[in-house]
Amino acid sequence: MLTRWLIRYFWRPFEMQSRRTPFWPLRATLEKPIPGVTCVRIDNGLTRSLSKIAGGYDYAVSYVIHGSVLIDTGYSWSAREWRRILSLEGWDRTLQAVINTHYHEDHVGNNDVVAAMTSARFFSSPITATEVRLPPSLPWYRRFLFGPNSFAFVEVAPQRLFVNGLELHCLETPGHCPGHLCIFMPATGWLFSGDLFVAPDLDTQLPDVDGPAWIKSLEHMLTLPVTVLFDAHGTVIIGAEEVRDTLASKLSFLRDVERRVREQLKSATSIEDLSHRVFRSRTWGERLALGDGWLSALTGADFSRDHLVASFARCMLLAEYGEK
Repeated sequence: MLTRWLIRYFWRPFEMQSRRTPFWPLRATLEKPIPGVTCVRIDNGLTRSLSKIAGGYDYAVSYVIHGSVLIDTGYSWSAREWRRILSLEGWDRTLQAVINTHYHEDHVGNNDVVAAMTSARFFSSPITATEVRLPPSLPWYRRFLFGPNSFAFVEVAPQRLFVNGLELHCLETPGHCPGHLCIFMPATGWLFSGDLFVAPDLDTQLPDVDGPAWIKSLEHMLTLPVTVLFDAHGTVIIGAEEVRDTLASKLSFLRDVERRVREQLKSATSIEDLSHRVFRSRTWGERLALGDGWLSALTGADFSRDHLVASFARCMLLAEYGEK
């Protein structure tokens, strides 16, 4: 009760004020990796430092396609910069559609800002639409790092979406989390992959990860004629062969984790024990973080290798028990 009281009367007013005037000002950088696509990066010294600790990739980025379609709206601490950018770039007049790749707060944090400034329609998977419509309470560190969740109405994305002459295929690719979407443009071969990739060997994940589903999603994306991959944490891969190698490296990593889980499952006595058998501590840093990595140590094991390992183990055990 005390915690709820403190959040409601002290922390929430601070959050609202920080969205208007950030305690540590953020800076927006607009880049055009290829003609027709603008990458929006919003960060400051704190976010850049945390990104390096977490693995070196950007905090979160958004993409605007031909001024008409916005992929993800970033984290809510960047609300002030989004208001400025939308007005400065004229996107407040030209945006027609916003697509959320998934419901994590660093990807849907400014839906309310964009909705208030544009006439764009919002689209996502059914699961994401549900989470955005009634946003859950976040762990304290995620509210501290990304800001509060915001209420928004989102429509369920059709498999084929047409916006201002652009054809976009909205493809469900669960794994990183349920209801994750990738957006593929067949006319150009562009794939906006959300958090399908992020990094080739990122093993610490949130509890909603599903390793077996992630493998199937990657296999599906590898069947598409992709020429450019736009990752939601800043990586842009250009070239069909380069994209294929990038996605294949992620697939290979997950298959290797799956193989190691299968090899160690019978002798393991708990998920933690299994995770330690699958991921041997390789550095002093990992040993100091009790074998689960610094990201797990910093987040109270909300991000953890255990979650990825458990998703594979449960699938294997269900299959085993189902056969008997």
